[in-house]
Amino acid sequence: MINFIICGLAMWLYAYIKFRKEKILYPSVIFSFMWGGAYFYTAAILGGYGENLFLKEYYNFRYMDTYVVYITIVVLAGFAIAHYFNRSSRRGVNLEMSMDFIDNILQKYKWVLWLNFWGGLLRIVIMLSTVGFDSMMDYRLAANAMMMSSSWSFAGIVFKLTAYVQMLANFYIALSGLKTGFEYLDLKKVLTVFILYAPTQMATGGRLFILYFIIFFFGAFIIGRGLSLRSESRHLLESFEKRALIISFIGLLSFVGIIAMLRAGGVGKSKENIIDKFAYVTEGMLCTEYLMRYYPPETFQLDYGKNLSGSLSKKYLNFRGHLNQTKMSSSVVCFYTRSYLDFGYWGNLIFIFLIALFGEHLALCCLGRLNLINFCIFIVVLKIFYESVMASAITDNIPNYELLILFALFYKRLFGRLDTSNQ
Repeated sequence: MINFIICGLAMWLYAYIKFRKEKILYPSVIFSFMWGGAYFYTAAILGGYGENLFLKEYYNFRYMDTYVVYITIVVLAGFAIAHYFNRSSRRGVNLEMSMDFIDNILQKYKWVLWLNFWGGLLRIVIMLSTVGFDSMMDYRLAANAMMMSSSWSFAGIVFKLTAYVQMLANFYIALSGLKTGFEYLDLKKVLTVFILYAPTQMATGGRLFILYFIIFFFGAFIIGRGLSLRSESRHLLESFEKRALIISFIGLLSFVGIIAMLRAGGVGKSKENIIDKFAYVTEGMLCTEYLMRYYPPETFQLDYGKNLSGSLSKKYLNFRGHLNQTKMSSSVVCFYTRSYLDFGYWGNLIFIFLIALFGEHLALCCLGRLNLINFCIFIVVLKIFYESVMASAITDNIPNYELLILFALFYKRLFGRLDTSNQ
C-alpha cells in the first residue's frame, strides 16, 4: 500500500508543480493526475476501503506493488527529458490560428454536432426496437455487440457511420473548448454542446461519452485559457467560471456513477455506491497483475509488438479466456497491459519510458506551432495520456490517426478558405 501512496504523491506533485508554473495542460500533467488518482484509490482499497466493491477480494498484489515504482520513475524521467530538450531549443507556446479562423470552422461545421445528435438518437431507436429495454446491462451488452459487429445491415451501417461522426464531433468540441478558453465559460452553452455530443455514445449504454467530453471540451478550455494568460492579464478562472466548473464536474461525474449503478440493477439495488463505481480506473493495473501471474516474468516468449498492432496474440487471447471465467471478465486494461507480453517485464518499462518521452515531446512541438492540424494532434496525444489508466490507449486511437491524416491531406478543401490569415 505504501508504494502506491508514494507514487501517487509523486505523480500529483509533478502535475501540481508543472501546471502551477506554466498554466498549460500538458499530456504529462493529465497523465500524472489520472495515474496519481488511480494509485491513491488502489492504496485506499488495500487499506480497507470499499467493502462492497465487486472485485474487492482481487486486490492483492505480487508484482504491481513494486512495478508501479519503476513505472513512476521512468515516466517522470521521460517527461523531464522531453521538457529539457524543449527548453534547450527555446521553443515556446505559439498559437498560429486566429479567432476568426476558429469561429469560421465552428460556424461552417456546426452541422457535425447536429448530425452526431440525430445519429445518436437513431442509434437509440434502433437498439430499443431491436432488443427492447429489460435491463440496462442487457441493453449495454446488446449495444456493444452491435457496435463491434461487421454486419452490413441497416443497423450495422448506422453504427459504423455514426462512430466516425462521433470522432469528428470530438475535434469540434475540442476546438469549441479552445475558443471558450480565450473567452468565458458559460454553463448554458456547455450544457447545449454536451446535449448535442452525448447521444451517439449514450446509445451504447456506456459512460465514456462523459469522460471524453471532459477531456475534449474542458481539456481544450484549459489549454485556451493558459494561452490567453500569455497575451493578457486575467485570472485563470473567474469566480462565476469556478462555480460553472464545480456544477459541471459534480453533475458529469455523478452521471458516470449513476449509469454504472443502473447497469448493476438500479440505484437502490447496487451494493456499490457512486464513488465505488470509479474503481475501474484501478482495474488496468489489476488486470496487469493477473496477466503477470498467468505469465510470470521471464517464462514466456515475447510477442514483439503483436498486441500493440491490434492483432492480439494467442497468449493474450488465452489470458482473456481465463479472465472470462472470473469476475474480472470485463478486462479493463491500461496502456501497458498488453505490451507486457510484447516486451516483457523490463522491456515494458523501456516502452513506457519512450511513450512518455516522445508523447510529451510531440505535444511540445505541436504547442510550438499550434495551427489547426497540430492542435488536433495535440488533442489526440492528450486523449491517449488521459485514457491510459483505463484503455489500451495507443492502439485504440488508430481511427483518430487516420482522421488526422485525412485532415492533413484535404486541409485546403476543408479549411483553407476559412483561414482569413491566408487571404
